[in-house]
Amino acid sequence: IRGWVPREWTPELKRRRTLDRVLADRPLVLHATDGHSVWGNGAALEAAGIGDHTADPPGGTVDREPTGALTGILIEQAASLMNRAIPRRRTPAEELTRAIRKAHSLGITGAHDFDRTGIWSAAQELSRQGRLPFRLLLSIPAGKLDSAVALELRSGWGNDRLRVGPVKFFADGTLGSGTALLEQEYDDDTSRGMEVTSPTELADRCALARKAGLTVAIHAIGDRAVRNALDAIEGSMRRGGPFPIPPRIEHIQLARNEDFLRFKALGVLASVQPIHQVTDRAVAERKWGARTSRSYAYRSLLRAGARLLFGSDAPFDRPGPLLALQAALLRREAGEPEARAFHPEQRVGLGPALRAHLEEPNLLAGWGTPLGRIEPGWGADLVQFDQDLLGIAPDELHRARVGGVWVAGAKVFGKSA
Repeated sequence: IRGWVPREWTPELKRRRTLDRVLADRPLVLHATDGHSVWGNGAALEAAGIGDHTADPPGGTVDREPTGALTGILIEQAASLMNRAIPRRRTPAEELTRAIRKAHSLGITGAHDFDRTGIWSAAQELSRQGRLPFRLLLSIPAGKLDSAVALELRSGWGNDRLRVGPVKFFADGTLGSGTALLEQEYDDDTSRGMEVTSPTELADRCALARKAGLTVAIHAIGDRAVRNALDAIEGSMRRGGPFPIPPRIEHIQLARNEDFLRFKALGVLASVQPIHQVTDRAVAERKWGARTSRSYAYRSLLRAGARLLFGSDAPFDRPGPLLALQAALLRREAGEPEARAFHPEQRVGLGPALRAHLEEPNLLAGWGTPLGRIEPGWGADLVQFDQDLLGIAPDELHRARVGGVWVAGAKVFGKSA
C-alpha cells in the first residue's frame, strides 16, 4: 500500500506490532510517499527473509527498537530488501501500458524514468510491437553501472521513442524522513541526515560512467548532498573531460548560495520538481528554519545561469505538468491567499517555466526531432486542453482538462484515439 507518511506517526506507533494488530496472518507492507522507506508487518518480514540478524546494507538502515527488535521499517537502500520480495500482480508491460494511459490523461507525452524494476524489458517489448505511444528516457540504476559498462551501453542510444539516459546515483535521502544530507544539523534534530553514497565512491562511479560514455543523474536534496554531487561531477570531468550528455542533479531542495553558480560553470542541469515546495513546505520550515530562504530556489538558479528542467517526481508526489507549472508560478496552493506564498522571491515567470517543462527535458533526451514548440520543423507532440492556458489565471490552471494528445502526429488519447 502506497501513501504512508512516516513523519506523521509517533515513534511509539512506528513498531512492527502496530501493523501486526491490523493484519497478522499475511504480509502487509506500507510504502512511504517519498519512496525512500517501507514498513512491513511480521509476516512480510518473514516472507522477505528479514530477521533480527539482518545487517544494514550500504546506504540503508534496518530500523530497530532500543531492545534491538525490528520495527519493520526499512530506510533508503534497506527498502530494497523488502521490495524485491513483493510479487507483481501484472506483467511489467501491462503496468507500463497503464502508466502511459494515465500520463496521457494528464497531458504528458514522454518521461525521464528512474524506476528500478522491469521497465527496460517492458519498454523494449512494447517498442518492438509498435505499442509505445510515448517517449521514454530510461535511467540505469547505480547498481547496474558495471553491467552497463560491460555491455558498452551509451547514453543517447536508442530510437525516437526509447533512449538510454543517465546512471542514477543517490547522494542522500529525503527531507520528510530526515535523511537529506545537510551542512548543519536539522532544526528539530541533532542529525545532519544520511550519506547514501560517500563522496569518494560518488566521484569514482561518476568518473567510470563518464569514461564509458554514460552521463549521470544524482539525487541530492540537502545542501551538503548538492555540494557532494557537484564535487563528484567536477572531479570526474577533471580526470577526463566532459560527459557525453550534460549531467544533472535531481531535486536540489536546499543548496548553498555559492553552489548556484557552479551549475552553469560545470554545465550541470538542475532537474527540479516545483510541486515539492508546496507539498513539503511545512516540513521544510520545521526542519530547516531560516535556511528555507535558499530552498527550492528556482529563481536563484536561473539568475546564476543554470538550465532548469521541471518534472513531477511521480509517483512520489502529485503528477501532472499543470500542477507543477502552477506551483512554480504561485509558490503556494491554488486558492490560498498571497500571504501564504512560500518565498515568493523564488517564483519563475511563465516563459522560463514553460521552457523548463517543454523544451529542456527534450533537448537533454536528444530525440532526433526537436520537441516542445509548435513551429515548422518541430515534432508534433501536442496536447489539447479545454481552456487557453495562457489566458487563465495561474490559480485556475489545475482546472484545465485534457481533450486530446498526439505523439509524433498520431492521436493517442481523446475521442477517436
